[in-house]
Amino acid sequence: MSDFRAIAGVSASLRNLLLDRMEQPVPVTIAPPDVEIADTTGRRINLYLYQVTENNYLKHQELPTQGHPGTYGYPPLALNLHYLLTAYGETETAGDADLQAQQILGDAMRVLHDFAILTPELTNVLDPGLVGAFEKIKLTLQPASLDEVTKLWTAMPQANFRRSALYEVSVVQIESQRLRSFPQAVGELPEQGPRVYVLPFRSPQIQEVWVQRPEDPPDRERRIAYARIGDTLILRGRNLAETTKIMLSGLELLVTPTAADRLTVQIPDQLFPDGSMIPPEQRLQPGPQTVRAVQEVLMGEPPLPHRGFQSNLAVWLLVPQITTLVPSLGTVPATLTVNGSRLFRTDTESLTLVGDQIIRAEDYTTATDTSIAFDLPALSSGLYGVRVRVNGAESIDLQTLTIPP
Repeated sequence: MSDFRAIAGVSASLRNLLLDRMEQPVPVTIAPPDVEIADTTGRRINLYLYQVTENNYLKHQELPTQGHPGTYGYPPLALNLHYLLTAYGETETAGDADLQAQQILGDAMRVLHDFAILTPELTNVLDPGLVGAFEKIKLTLQPASLDEVTKLWTAMPQANFRRSALYEVSVVQIESQRLRSFPQAVGELPEQGPRVYVLPFRSPQIQEVWVQRPEDPPDRERRIAYARIGDTLILRGRNLAETTKIMLSGLELLVTPTAADRLTVQIPDQLFPDGSMIPPEQRLQPGPQTVRAVQEVLMGEPPLPHRGFQSNLAVWLLVPQITTLVPSLGTVPATLTVNGSRLFRTDTESLTLVGDQIIRAEDYTTATDTSIAFDLPALSSGLYGVRVRVNGAESIDLQTLTIPP
């Protein structure tokens, strides 16, 4: 952290930078342009600090590495410094005097462009008072109209207008010398009365939802979160080791975690894992579903259950499942029975696709959650894929109907 010498340290650092890095070095002065400086005639660069403003972004902001979280008051003073950079030629009366000054100005501006951030690696440039400062010194060329520059020079009646450029330097921080205050220490707890219990925790987080189907080998896990009744959801994330239950939409399922970055839960049909019946209105239906991990804890004296800490919501899609097709092609009309799970709902759109033919729910002759039947449309011989769609969610099982010649 810098002290009151930080402003002068920035000016000195800029002078050191120009002296060290200009291709054609010239003297660098730090003074108002209307002040005559002894022994400094001819070619030179002058730096003039004409304005100091407070940095609005860091105003009243404590440094992340300074101070104790329990203290309060007094953050550093954060400042922006505004400089006028002026170039002087060998003489102001020769025919190419302005050309010389322009070359010097271009050389200096190139240096300030190449080293727009003064880093600690510039050991021969950076003023000792700025070494170790949290914020680096950054240089920015400021756009200014001729009118603005003219007003600046007019404020110095003894100075003639010279070719120049304006720069802003940010951020310079000056540490406050006022003593910090610390809050009063917490006294002894009363023997009786209410308590406030504080429990450190790491909130669980679900980053991905994968799926494993019963027919998959143990090492295969599908990254697309389309699942059926009986499939296993695999939750990948962080801080899952203490999870006690999973919320599938409105359904609570107890789980036993095995790792901090992974949880598994099987999608139930009509029964909870303990064998109790799931109420019909709570059973999962096709369509978008949510999943959340919950960590339950015990708090207080004596310890009492607490609702715990919940993870973010993740989304997966429950789709209908087709297990078998039972065609009856010898009848008139021919019929098809589709068996599976979550094949029909009365309160949402349900339909079946046979090839590119659409059979809607109102044309079903049988319609239950596990079986639907309907008359087949006139189809030519060939193979036809059969899919069931409920609430916009379409079955993912590959089922084929064969129509013989």
